[in-house]
Amino acid sequence: MSLLAVALIALALPSRAAAQPALEDAARAARALLQSSPVLAVAAPQAQSAPPGSGSQVIPRFQQKVFPAPAQGACGLKSFTVMDYEERSRDEDFDRARISLMGAVIETTAPGCIRDYGVVQFIRGCVYHVRYDARTGAELERTFDVARRLRGVRVVFSHPGYEVDTNDEDPLYSGSPEVDDRLGLAYVPNFRLRLRPDRASLLADLRAFDLPDQRTFLMDHPEPTAVVFVTDVPDGGVSMTSEDKGRITANNTSLDFRTCLYRLRDVPTSGSPAGEGTAPESGGPIQCFGWASRYTYDIAAQEFVTDAFQGVDPYCSQAPERVPLPGS
Repeated sequence: MSLLAVALIALALPSRAAAQPALEDAARAARALLQSSPVLAVAAPQAQSAPPGSGSQVIPRFQQKVFPAPAQGACGLKSFTVMDYEERSRDEDFDRARISLMGAVIETTAPGCIRDYGVVQFIRGCVYHVRYDARTGAELERTFDVARRLRGVRVVFSHPGYEVDTNDEDPLYSGSPEVDDRLGLAYVPNFRLRLRPDRASLLADLRAFDLPDQRTFLMDHPEPTAVVFVTDVPDGGVSMTSEDKGRITANNTSLDFRTCLYRLRDVPTSGSPAGEGTAPESGGPIQCFGWASRYTYDIAAQEFVTDAFQGVDPYCSQAPERVPLPGS
């Protein structure tokens, strides 16, 4: 299994020592397209073991909207797909880990209108640490000492309600203040995707999301394309345990996402686009799909539990007020 390094950023809070820095094992992801149904959602019934020796299992899920064919000669949307993966990993550095990865794919009927659309993602929930006595299993403390960058500012990883998930001012998922082309950081696969929902196809297509040499930035792609995608491994979307000085630290993740397709003209360069309550004709999203990264550590079972709560972990409501942190 190829590895995607994901850094968890530790905060230094006045009342406690800095949290342990952590690098991750991790992640795969991908997507698939289906042609037979206007809207389709499928969850894999079982974990799929990775190659021998990798110590990982991958559980994929995909959702897709297929659009009616445009008028003859016109260019329009063909499909929008959101595929998310849960990866369960074990290795010598981390006893166990859960990793989430998402891919969102836009397909148009011809290359001429691929730049008419973009993706905006919304997020709610939190990430926090729980520390246990390694000998007795007793809980010692819970701390909101994981940070992320939100609209250019470093803050505690807490989102009380849905808001745009962006590191900088541009809400567009492929946008960046360092690149003039707002869609330039979207990806084009370097091979023909199978675009089918069966497991073999999903794992084959996964290469485009997992391996940098299997994709090209749209701004660097030399040929016209009718397929682009964006990927996400949430900053806090890697849940794992580590042990040090008689303490077990678990990184609990409780994040919900809404990944939405918009017409590019309806996505401002700052602020937020119209939400799901607004019709596409009035600037709202064309289609949104939800996915989640929810992993809570069970010290008795010594394992992460997926979806331990119905919705966001209630402990997220105890997060401190979100203010800019040092290093912003």
